[in-house]
Amino acid sequence: MLEKPRLPRKVALLMISALTTGLVVAAFATSLLQVMELKTRDSRFRVLGDQQVASSEIVVVEIDGASIKALEADLGRWPWPRDAYVEVLEYLEDAGARAVAFDVQFTERNIAQDHGEGDQIFATATRQVGNVVHVMVPRTQTTSAPPSREQVLTHSIAGSANVETFPEISFPYAALTDAAMAVGHVAAIFDSDGPWRRYLPVVSYQDRLFPSLALVLALHRFGLNLSDLELGEREIIAGPMRIPLDQDGRLPIWYNGGPGSYSPAWESEGRKRKGYSFIALLYSQLQILEEAAPLVPPDAFRDKIVLIGVTEPGLHDVFTTPYSGGAGDSREGLGEMAGVEIHAHVLDSLLHNRHLIPLSTWKRSLLSFAVSLAGLVLIFNLGLFPAILLNLVLIAGYMLTCGWLFSQRLELPVLPVAVSWILTCAVGLSYQYWVEGTEKRRVKQIFSKFVSRDVYQRLLQNPGATELGGQRSEVTVLFSDLRGFTSMSEGRSPEDVVSQLNEYFTAMVAIVFEFKGTIDKFVGDMIMALFNAPLADPLHADNALRCAMDMQRKLVEMNETWQKQGLPTLHCGVGLNSGEMVAGIVGADTVRSYTVIGDNVNLGARIESLCKEYKSDIIISEFTKDRLQDEYPLESLGEVVVKGKSKPVGIFRVNWKEWSGRG
Repeated sequence: MLEKPRLPRKVALLMISALTTGLVVAAFATSLLQVMELKTRDSRFRVLGDQQVASSEIVVVEIDGASIKALEADLGRWPWPRDAYVEVLEYLEDAGARAVAFDVQFTERNIAQDHGEGDQIFATATRQVGNVVHVMVPRTQTTSAPPSREQVLTHSIAGSANVETFPEISFPYAALTDAAMAVGHVAAIFDSDGPWRRYLPVVSYQDRLFPSLALVLALHRFGLNLSDLELGEREIIAGPMRIPLDQDGRLPIWYNGGPGSYSPAWESEGRKRKGYSFIALLYSQLQILEEAAPLVPPDAFRDKIVLIGVTEPGLHDVFTTPYSGGAGDSREGLGEMAGVEIHAHVLDSLLHNRHLIPLSTWKRSLLSFAVSLAGLVLIFNLGLFPAILLNLVLIAGYMLTCGWLFSQRLELPVLPVAVSWILTCAVGLSYQYWVEGTEKRRVKQIFSKFVSRDVYQRLLQNPGATELGGQRSEVTVLFSDLRGFTSMSEGRSPEDVVSQLNEYFTAMVAIVFEFKGTIDKFVGDMIMALFNAPLADPLHADNALRCAMDMQRKLVEMNETWQKQGLPTLHCGVGLNSGEMVAGIVGADTVRSYTVIGDNVNLGARIESLCKEYKSDIIISEFTKDRLQDEYPLESLGEVVVKGKSKPVGIFRVNWKEWSGRG
C-alpha cells in the first residue's frame, strides 16, 4: 500500500517559506549582512544620480583649497583669525540672507593669533547680523571644561528620548555662543563600513536634548522655537515637520544628489562658474566697499539659508556617503562629500518632509515571506523550466519595484528578499524532487503497470479526464489470443505457466507501445489493444496491422528460445477491426478504467475468434482494410455473418510472412 505524502502541499509550502524566511531574517540581524544590505542602498542612490530636486533656498559657501591658498599671505595658515569671517557676514547680511550657519568649530578662543581681539570682533558681528547659527560638538570623552549650566539650558529642552547620549559637549566660546541666534550640534555617527548614512536630529547630554544644526535652521525657517519640538518613540514633530527615526533614534539621510548639489552655477565676468567659494564672497564685499561691481551679485543670496563650511579634503571634514562610489569610480557626481553639504541635504529633507522610509522589521520579514512563497508556488505548480522562467520574472519585477519605490523614498529590502527567495526555491526544488517526486515516481512506476503509458500521461496532464464519460472516436482495436493455452498448461506448475505467460505479455506489450498503441486490458491469455485512442494517430490502421505482424515475428523468435529450454511453444491469433467506438473512462465511483465500447469492439473480438476456424494468424475486417494507406499481402476470405450482425462483413487473411517491411 502506498504511503501518503509526509505533508499536505499547502502546509509544506507555508512551512518551507516560513522556515527559510526566519533563517534569513535571523542571519540579517548580524552586522555583516546588514552592511551588505546598506551597500544596496548606496547603489540605489547612485542609480538615481542627481535628482534635480535640491532646494535653491539652500546654498553652500565653500572654504575650499583655493580660498585657503589665496588668503594665506594675508591671514596666515589655517585656521584663520576669527575676524576674517566678518566681511563675509556683512556681505550676506546686506544681501538679505534668511540665515547664515557656520559649520566651523569655534570652541576655543584664538588667543594665540591676536590676543583674542578677533574673537570679540567676530562675536560682535554675529550679534549685529542677528540670524547666525554656530555649532556645538558632542564628544565621547572629556577634553575640556564642561559648558555652563546657562548655556545648556538655553540651547536645549528637557525630556528623554531614544537618542544618542554623549558624556561631553563643547559649545563655541562664550561670547560667540551668547551672540548667536542659536547653536546646533554636528555630531556624526557612521555605519560600521564607514559611510555617513544616518543623521542625529537630536542628541542627549545631562538629560537634556540638543538639536542638530540642520534642525535648528529648519525651526528658524518655520518660525518655531525649541519648545515646539515634540519627541515620540520613532518620530520628531515640529510644526509641519514629521521626522521619522529608526530604532536607534537616527534619521536615515535622504541624499538629493552627489557632491555639489547645493553649489549652484552662476556667471560672472563672462565666465561660467559652479559653487560659491569663501574667497569669492570676501572679494565681492571688498569690491562693494570700494563701490565697484562685485564678483558675486548679492541678489544670489536673498532669502537663502547659507551654510559656510570647509570643503578642502586636506582639512579632514569630508566623509564617505552613498555617492562616494567605489574604488576607481570617477564618474561625475560621485566622491566624498563635505560635512557642510551633508547638513544641507538633511536641512532640505526637513524643510520638504523628504525622508527615506525603511520598512519595519516585521514588514520586511512579511515581504520576504510573500516573495518566497510566490516563488515556491510557481515551483510546485509548474514544470521545471516554466517555473524557473517565471521565478526569474518574479525576482526581476521585485527588483525593478524596489528601484522605483526607492525613487519615491520607500526602501524595500533587497538582499534579505533575494536570499530568502533563492534559499526557498532551492529547498522547494529539493523537497519536490526528494519527497513529492519520490511519491510521484512510485505511483507512476506502479500505476504504469496497470494502464498504458499513453493513458497514464493523459491522466497526469489532465486529471479531470478520470471522470466517468467518453466520446465517439474512430479506433482500430486489436485482439490477440493464445491458442491451446489451456492444454499446454496441464501438468505444469502455476508458477511456470505464469512466468512464461508474463514473458510473452512483456514482449507483446513492448511491440504495442512501439506502434503507438494502448493496452486496454488482459483477459486471461488475451490482449486487447487500441490504436488512435487516447492519442490521435492518423495511421492507426497501418500501425495496428504492423503491430500484429511484428507480434507474430516476435513469437516465432520466442518459440525458438523456449524450445531450446524445453518449454512448450505458443501460438496466437490476431484480429483487427476499425470503426467508430465510444472511448473513455467507464466503471464505478471507486474503480474505473479507460476502454472502448460499441459494436465495432465486439466485431474485432469475433474476427479474432475466426483465426482458428480459418487457420490464420492475422485476420482483419474490410473496415480496417479500407483505412490502410500502405500495400500489404492480403487474401480475401470472403464474407461472414458474425453474431449480432445481420449484414455480412468482408474479412481478409494477412500473409505476414510475405511482408518485408517493418516499422
